[in-house]
Amino acid sequence: MKVTFKRKNNAVTGTRDSLWQKFEQANLRLQHKCAQWLERKTAHFSRLNWIVVLFTFIVFTGGCSIYLIVTSFSGNTTKKTTVIPITKPTSSVSLKEKPIQLNTIISKTEFEKITSFRKYMDSLGRSPTGKKTHDSIVLNRPGLLDSLTIIENYYYSHLKN
Repeated sequence: MKVTFKRKNNAVTGTRDSLWQKFEQANLRLQHKCAQWLERKTAHFSRLNWIVVLFTFIVFTGGCSIYLIVTSFSGNTTKKTTVIPITKPTSSVSLKEKPIQLNTIISKTEFEKITSFRKYMDSLGRSPTGKKTHDSIVLNRPGLLDSLTIIENYYYSHLKN
């Protein structure tokens, strides 16, 4: 059995290469324009000006570095980092496992409570004074209305069987 390694010649790879080359050319043009602009702005600088700029840069960056080093070793820091352990949420659903199959049958009284709660939530959403309460419930319990819909559909599907 003979195995050969050949490079596939696709039109897609050709467009990627040319697109990458265009990007590199545009990047080089931008760098060249920036360099020319900087040269024009600093063309009148004398040797003494360059020494002052260099000295200022060294003093500023050295001062910042020394300040950071000293404050990191000093014991009186006001900002302390607290480590909070990562925990798995209790309401998470594992994607590896099969979805939970409900084997329990909902009683008629429980179903009536669910439907009455849904009607109550709908009436809250329609009235201007209850809108604040409705929004508060939905904000604090996201997915509550979806769960009610799932339970109602489950009940109706078992009713047909």
